[in-house]
Amino acid sequence: MARPTARVLTLLELLQSGGTRTSAELAERLNVDGRTVRRYVEHLRDLGIPVDSVRGRYGGYRLARHYRMPPLMLTDEEALAVVWGLLLTGRPGSGPASIGDVEAATSKVRRVLPPALARQIDAVVETVNFTGGRIGEAERTGGGEEASARVLLGLAQAARDRRPIAFDYLPRHGPARSRTVHPHGIVAVHGLLYLTGHDVGRQAERTFRLDRIAGLRLLEGTFEVPDDLNPVQRVVGPLGAGPGRHEVSVLVDAEAVQVRALFPETLASVEPVAGVAGNGRWLRIFVRAERLEWVAGRLAALDRPFVIEQPKALHGVVAALGQKLIAAAIVDPGGDSS
Repeated sequence: MARPTARVLTLLELLQSGGTRTSAELAERLNVDGRTVRRYVEHLRDLGIPVDSVRGRYGGYRLARHYRMPPLMLTDEEALAVVWGLLLTGRPGSGPASIGDVEAATSKVRRVLPPALARQIDAVVETVNFTGGRIGEAERTGGGEEASARVLLGLAQAARDRRPIAFDYLPRHGPARSRTVHPHGIVAVHGLLYLTGHDVGRQAERTFRLDRIAGLRLLEGTFEVPDDLNPVQRVVGPLGAGPGRHEVSVLVDAEAVQVRALFPETLASVEPVAGVAGNGRWLRIFVRAERLEWVAGRLAALDRPFVIEQPKALHGVVAALGQKLIAAAIVDPGGDSS
């Protein structure tokens, strides 16, 4: 059963559609009696919404002539938060609402926003791609504390309109550097937001974390989009399921910063694990890899205790790599073994 507040809002929506609505018609649409309709009308009037009573045989209620609802008074960040929540709710298996309900709610929010902000929100809806899997904290909040909502709004609009941009980018190591990019899309994956695009200075496709972007500037002109554009595949890479890819899960006794140096966010998910014997800080690394040899090499480079959970074939690959390393260590460069 609908709550009274929901029915009052439904009454307002009916009146906003224009014309005069009879009390009987409104009572039927709201599934209440005529007396309750009058009470709801008074609620709207108490909120400062001018509802006129029309007398006569075809009388009823209508909004005062020339009255228009003011735009929804939300800041850019608040509007993005509302739509971001709706987008997450529309993901398969993430909530009770259907995709149709989410699209309808998003459309209603968009209609009452100021035009300029509505266009930016449209750009977010059109350009941001959500990958499957667990929703990370940054996805729930629209990019995390470090990612600016204004950066996301600006990047989304530039990607949709095919406008080149410039910004300062702070890499993992070293000072911030200025980049000029043709933005292709934005992808939310494993709790982080990424921009994909063509780096003009390096003449190559690149991926950038949004929380490391500052000083966003829109440049003149437009650019052509590649025919094979696929921002999700560009970002997800080996994380995405696909034919011939091995699902690898390994427990590692190491600091997160050590693991991330060899298994970056775009390649693997890394989560803490409780209940493992010993006093170490165990982490679970999950990655989908085309070659198990690549995983074995990374584990060897990490040089920390690890336990293979899956697949069983990785045990043999790691053992084979170990034998190669031992053999290489005992062979003298001059040809004589020690």
